[in-house]
Amino acid sequence: MSRKPKPTIRQIEARLDEMTQSVNQYIGMLIGELDKHNTLILKMLQREGLIDEKECPKCEGIIRTPLLDGLEDNGDCPYCGYVFDDEQTTLEDYDFSTNGTLSDYAPEEE
Repeated sequence: MSRKPKPTIRQIEARLDEMTQSVNQYIGMLIGELDKHNTLILKMLQREGLIDEKECPKCEGIIRTPLLDGLEDNGDCPYCGYVFDDEQTTLEDYDFSTNGTLSDYAPEEE
């Protein structure tokens, strides 16, 4: 029975480089396919009016949330973590009775 000689380190490194290139090509192909599918799903949801788009005031990223039953919007920006507060105070909600009147905050006329 003859034994195969052990591969050299250079042979192992060359084989490892070949495998790495193959894996990288496969990953690139998968990413390309996922991107196509994501684009297709987004366009279909937009056409049906089933996507909510808003801009993050902190990082200016576009957040797209599908408006589908069973999918909840967690309320934060997936890019920077900014938490959207749906109960943000507006001028109409502001209590001027304890904080003065709107005219108190108006710029002074020159």
